[in-house]
Amino acid sequence: MGTGFVSEKHPEELFDACIEEACKRYGMGVCSGASSSFGTNRRRPGPYCPAILFLLRGNRFVPIIFYLYAADGAGRRPGPREPFPEMTVDDIALTMHPEIGSRTAIHLVECFGSAERLFAATQQEIVLRSGLKPELARSISRREYHGAAERELAFVERHRIRAIDACSAEYPRRLKECPDYPHVIYVSGGTDLNSPRWLSVVGTRRMTPYGAMLCERLIGELAALVPDAVIVSGLAYGVDIEAHRAAMNAGLRTVGVVAHPLTRIYPSRHTESARRMVQQGGAIVSEFHSGCRCDRSSFVQRNRIIAGLSEGTLVIESAAKGGSLITAEMADGYERTVMAVPGRIDDDRSQGTNRLIRSLKAQMVCSGRDIADCLGWEPVPEARPAEGDLFGGSERALPAGQADLLKWIDGVTPRSVEELELLSGLEPGRLSELLMELELAGIVRAVAGDSYIKISKSC
Repeated sequence: MGTGFVSEKHPEELFDACIEEACKRYGMGVCSGASSSFGTNRRRPGPYCPAILFLLRGNRFVPIIFYLYAADGAGRRPGPREPFPEMTVDDIALTMHPEIGSRTAIHLVECFGSAERLFAATQQEIVLRSGLKPELARSISRREYHGAAERELAFVERHRIRAIDACSAEYPRRLKECPDYPHVIYVSGGTDLNSPRWLSVVGTRRMTPYGAMLCERLIGELAALVPDAVIVSGLAYGVDIEAHRAAMNAGLRTVGVVAHPLTRIYPSRHTESARRMVQQGGAIVSEFHSGCRCDRSSFVQRNRIIAGLSEGTLVIESAAKGGSLITAEMADGYERTVMAVPGRIDDDRSQGTNRLIRSLKAQMVCSGRDIADCLGWEPVPEARPAEGDLFGGSERALPAGQADLLKWIDGVTPRSVEELELLSGLEPGRLSELLMELELAGIVRAVAGDSYIKISKSC
């Protein structure tokens, strides 16, 4: 049980009164002992005192928890501090401690109600209520990482990064349903993390042209049916970056979850795509503060956020082992819908997806409609026009030069520039010009080996 008092006196002067009032309020006669600690916090401008009283009822002790606040001259509890989205230095400091992982942070906040109350407690209180080892409890009570947390808070404010703790209304509800959610996430971009219809798309880094075509087509079809969908991936090579770009091409918001601080983008060649994602209403998300040194295990940590943010995870091409299968396993463990696109049985980059389908861990999908049906998403009443067809009319007519060149490019087999020169009879300069026009129009895409593949059905 718990309660609180407000007084014009400093909390230290209230402690004896607190004991007396507790005995009256709860009908207990003998106070066996009490302990308290004092501190200041950033959510309220004045000092406060959490007090744990052990009162004797019959033959057992009952803990009563009090939070005492220094009031203003009018006897009111202090108002909120300067605007900052429900974030405190305490929350960041909790995640900076090297001996406190996600599950331990969740446990501590459950025990104390907030990071503020945890850091206001004494070593003995922390051990008693949470069961931590005395050494770790002592480190927490000494607030050893608050200096670094103050600097981190200044960093995120300076760079317009949102630092969102799990007690905030901004924190994504779907992620908080997972048993190992991070206590703090850092977000660049203003997208609503609690908007509906989020889909994670993952797969191999060594994507084939077939996989690229499928990614573009499936996300484009889904966008036509569900124009408010959000596509989540990891900004890595292969399927990840293809999914982000396909979402942007289709007019969807897209969110990248990275395995490093928001001080940079890895790989660096995807920095411009990350910038576009934020500009087009998406976001970049990380659980790592700016001083983190990340390693290979950070990518596995990142995968649980990709799985946890969305209602479902779609796997497009995966080898027999890989990070995308780990993400799919996590999504399945979180009781989210897992989907996979089937591939050729002799393609090593389809072994993972085919196995997911065969083992019934994933539902097979072959179209945007399949994805919407698996997730229970109702399509909009009228599908919107395809990109470039603003009035919903017939297919767009291409200039003669582009149309002639496009006859030699299909959506399955990539054509190299050398092949296209021979087939089309065009001069190299004119060929490069037409290919650039088709690529800018979103009709073809450059793939590995200086080759091109058709990705649009608008022609």
